[in-house]
Amino acid sequence: MQKVEQSNLGHGIKSAIIGSAIGYGAKYALPLTSQEMDADYRRIVFTIKRNSIEAKNKFLEEIKGFPEKSLAQDAYIKSTESMIKHKVCAYNHALKKIRPALPFVVAGGIAGLLTSFVSKTFRTEVN
Repeated sequence: MQKVEQSNLGHGIKSAIIGSAIGYGAKYALPLTSQEMDADYRRIVFTIKRNSIEAKNKFLEEIKGFPEKSLAQDAYIKSTESMIKHKVCAYNHALKKIRPALPFVVAGGIAGLLTSFVSKTFRTEVN
């Protein structure tokens, strides 16, 4: 009987550690909440888009008179939208990075413990 209790405790600890690791990963995996996308967020994303579009338009004005555009110039023009998406994505990742990790780790640990408890409770052993 003593060995079974230690096994259950070990299983619970392992489950809590795994759940905590998953919770920490959820910090980055979950999308930003509406509270995180506040007025400052919208202002910065607007600034990123505005500056990128202004740079593209300035570049287009500079090469407007060229009879033929090089492959690099065409690639730059086509990649501007992709650059905007990457810049906004990088900003989103920076916001996720400054999220406090403790709530995610604790929630993951509790979920792991509950999963372990439910698993051990409903397990039927057949000898």
